[in-house]
Amino acid sequence: MNKVDGKNEFKNSNKKNRYEKDWRLELLALIGFCFSGGLFVASGIKNGDIYTIIGSSVWIISCVIWMIPFRKHFDTKRYKRK
Repeated sequence: MNKVDGKNEFKNSNKKNRYEKDWRLELLALIGFCFSGGLFVASGIKNGDIYTIIGSSVWIISCVIWMIPFRKHFDTKRYKRK
């Protein structure tokens, strides 16, 4: 249950505002993780290590799945610039 402070503002609204500000940074970090996973796949191919290739592929797929919620920030109808 949300508590209201003396200014009649919800205390949980700070968490939402912080997330709205930090989503770009999190998305950038996930893109970096995908890039590093790609480097590990390339290393696994070069060295012929199937476990490195499989593990890195799972890592990249997991990061991409993690990025799915960020699509709401790219919705042109909802976030149109004026």
